[in-house]
Amino acid sequence: MPTKLKGMTSLEIAIIVAIVLVIAVAVGWYLYTTFVASTAAHGRLSISSAEFFNRTKELRLYVTNPGPQNATIQSIVLQGTTCTSSSVTISVGATQEVTVTCNNIKATPGTTLSGYVVTTAGTSFPFSAVVRG
Repeated sequence: MPTKLKGMTSLEIAIIVAIVLVIAVAVGWYLYTTFVASTAAHGRLSISSAEFFNRTKELRLYVTNPGPQNATIQSIVLQGTTCTSSSVTISVGATQEVTVTCNNIKATPGTTLSGYVVTTAGTSFPFSAVVRG
């Protein structure tokens, strides 16, 4: 004798609704966080020139900020050594010379040293500095 087909019970419907609700909340959270991350602007920097002067232990950088907002330099690191500096804010569209002192660095004139600039937003921008006499 054939069995009678029965529809879904209320428990099965509740489980399916719960699964759909969890998926909807996950997709909504993903879209929200993606939107918030895309609207938060961080300054970008471009280092066009970098020179390290061996005698005076000065590092001279020419930094350009193409935007979209002002960027503040928190620290400058050269060959793994943090150079002494105060925070410098570079306006959008501006090119600025930044000079810092980097003690404890010994280099041969004519070589290059690697370093990077860290902004208050936590982003870092690498550069290569030419060593001068």
